[in-house]
Amino acid sequence: MTSIPDHFQLSHQKLDDFSLDGEDSVIIVLTYRCNSRCSFCIIETEITAKLPETKVEDVEKLFRQNRQNKQFSRLVLSGAEVTLRPDLVFIAKRAIDYGGFDVIRIQTNARRLRKPEFAKLLYQCGIREYFISIHACTPEMDKKITRSSHSFPQMIAGIANLRKLNAQMISNTVICKSNYKHLPEIANFIMEQGILELHFWSFLEMGDVGQKQELISLPLFLPYLKQAIEIVLARGGRPTLKWLPKCALGEYGKFLDNHQPHMYIHEHFQQRLNSHFQFGCIHQSTCTAYRNGCEGIHDRYRQLFGEEEELLLPFGRTTQP
Repeated sequence: MTSIPDHFQLSHQKLDDFSLDGEDSVIIVLTYRCNSRCSFCIIETEITAKLPETKVEDVEKLFRQNRQNKQFSRLVLSGAEVTLRPDLVFIAKRAIDYGGFDVIRIQTNARRLRKPEFAKLLYQCGIREYFISIHACTPEMDKKITRSSHSFPQMIAGIANLRKLNAQMISNTVICKSNYKHLPEIANFIMEQGILELHFWSFLEMGDVGQKQELISLPLFLPYLKQAIEIVLARGGRPTLKWLPKCALGEYGKFLDNHQPHMYIHEHFQQRLNSHFQFGCIHQSTCTAYRNGCEGIHDRYRQLFGEEEELLLPFGRTTQP
């Protein structure tokens, strides 16, 4: 049993289908500050509340445990925007030199990586994997989502610097009302940046005020998502899908991977997850895929759009009941 740093909790939101990062990965959220303000940010409440940054002592506890137990080989440093953490380089180096980790990944919008010397410093200190938020393919679309007129050009510059370093890049695109019709163009745009692994996440509305306007129904966005997947495959990429009902994806259901690594987060965020990170399906009692790689539909979606009875076909059956 992994012990818990003071004021933090180990998230137990783990599913049964392990493959993406496996049981060898752990996420630690270092900061609740960000230089963007995405319209669907899952931790907008925590950013607004200005939660304190994770203490170095708590990070050291995790490192000490891992050095002793050898439980994790990959460390994912996250935020809001983790590159705003002034001691990020120190923490990354400590993770490798002292924490027993082999691979360091950061989750980032890549804006601060526009400075070549900063991008190089992060790479040299041991951060070799970059999980980059890319939700748009034009400055106008990006500005609407991130609410920053500087985000798009800075992101492109940051990605270009990572490409020069031959860093491993993975994209993260949240499907929302502001971008769903442009998913094929976004897929092309991401691959043109030299990124071959693309993740598409269904937007989960977690009770943050004013975010429900970004929710979009499955029947509306699925055709565009499937076009995007075809583009990724045709160009030699690897798509991954998150938090979607497997049956609705048809032949693309094989790309669904809902596994999430272990996670150290502030107890405030954990409490909100406990309240809002719930899923279900009208066919959950009969579908063989439910809780076996598929979680069904997020509860907030079900409240707004219903159960999607005409769209969902439970596995184990060939026709609707």
